[in-house]
Amino acid sequence: MKKGIKIIILLLIMISALFVGFGAFYQDRINVLVFGVEGTRTDTMILLSIDTATNNVSAVSIPRDTYFPTEGHNKLGQKKLNARYGFKDVGGAEGLTTAIEELMGIQIDHYIKVDYEGVTAIVNLLGDVEVDVPIRMQYDDPYATPPLHIDFEPGLQKISGENALGYLRFRKSNDGKVREGDIQRIVRQQAFLKSAAKEALTFKLPFIASKALDYVETNLTTKDVLLYTSSLMGASMDDVHFYTLPMKSTGTGKDGLSYFYHDSSATFELMKRIYDGSLAEQEALERESQEAVN
Repeated sequence: MKKGIKIIILLLIMISALFVGFGAFYQDRINVLVFGVEGTRTDTMILLSIDTATNNVSAVSIPRDTYFPTEGHNKLGQKKLNARYGFKDVGGAEGLTTAIEELMGIQIDHYIKVDYEGVTAIVNLLGDVEVDVPIRMQYDDPYATPPLHIDFEPGLQKISGENALGYLRFRKSNDGKVREGDIQRIVRQQAFLKSAAKEALTFKLPFIASKALDYVETNLTTKDVLLYTSSLMGASMDDVHFYTLPMKSTGTGKDGLSYFYHDSSATFELMKRIYDGSLAEQEALERESQEAVN
């Protein structure tokens, strides 16, 4: 599509969304699976569930070591959810989507696959992202793809796309004093995403999102992205909520590997409350109560 025509379409969609509302285009909840890949495995998985009536966005992080066996795949490591993407018969974006639909009891409408280069490019589109680095992070792995050189002092600072990749991938330190599991890394990733969302939720959002399509693999069309993001321009951080797939237990399987065993009942309840809006309402009341105290 020629650049001039694309800009005209973008402006028309934005004006329409502002005057007639997002619900005029979409009446249903939209679920988008965002996942990062490391070779043939997924490294990060997040379900974005968007309520098109209120423009509330719920992001549910899914640990990569979640126990999810697939029939016919019993080799070492293949019972982890992050292995599903690499299966030739039931893998890929479609296979991973199907697995997470089964895991969470919901239907997923779209997927976005991001590789390491895509992460760097998208963060650069946003501009530097402010993060409060919780600990000394120093780790080097020249044999990683791409090679890792992570070096952060603790404290509040802004990081660029190139450094953001290391920050998000950090799991252990050179001296062995820090060794993070799925949950610790998810907490840090969510803090980064909150800060990135603050940078994105501006009038620039549709432009950033449409440009980001150049760096990802997705079944979202440009029209879809522009419609979704045009409405979200009026959203605030109070409309963005972060959760993690509920855990029943963690432990070592018969194969000697560590697993995250999810709680299916708690997962059902989480998704139910996300869908009916009661969880967002509860959080709003708690926030108002805390503000009154302060």
